[in-house]
Amino acid sequence: MTLNLDWILVEMAFVVATALLGFIKGWKYMAIWTVAVFFSTIVASKIGPQLERLLNKVVSVGAEFIAIGLGRADNSVTAPTLNIPDANQPLAVAVFFLVLVLFSIWIARKLGNAIDVGIAGKLFGAIFGALGTILVLSELANYYKDYVTKSGKDPLASNFTLGIPTVTLGLGGSSGANDWASLGTLAMAMFLMLLVVYVIWRVVRTVL
Repeated sequence: MTLNLDWILVEMAFVVATALLGFIKGWKYMAIWTVAVFFSTIVASKIGPQLERLLNKVVSVGAEFIAIGLGRADNSVTAPTLNIPDANQPLAVAVFFLVLVLFSIWIARKLGNAIDVGIAGKLFGAIFGALGTILVLSELANYYKDYVTKSGKDPLASNFTLGIPTVTLGLGGSSGANDWASLGTLAMAMFLMLLVVYVIWRVVRTVL
């Protein structure tokens, strides 16, 4: 048996999964995570062009710490120089962005709670989770499009097949980059609008 899936279905699976997680966790966790993801996009866009320089600085400082630990002079340990080819820079920035997304999850776990969430809070949590994931996919799509432009390669456009005893799973088709890239701003606008509406509704319900 062969199952053929388009990449867009795989990407949509992440949206559905985070929506379900948002329903379980509630709106507070997912609102914090989405806001943190938004700031992650800003940080990645600002630091991204200087990522190679930043990494070399970190490696250089690490080499100095090693020298101090060994009781040697500061410059006695030579730090390796990292060179990121221009064509691969978007992929490097995408990885950096994903690290920031993971950090956003940690922040949400530390600051969020499920106290007095209610069914409405769970529904909004599902919406916020989906919108946050759309924002992540939008940012990744932009980096991928930049990579395709610079390298002239589009690996996700190629088909590959994963064979399992009686099931063959084929993935291919468009990466969906163009579709997701245009949705990031819309997702953030919808998130902010729904967040304001929900907060106002909570306040009015409490007062009445």
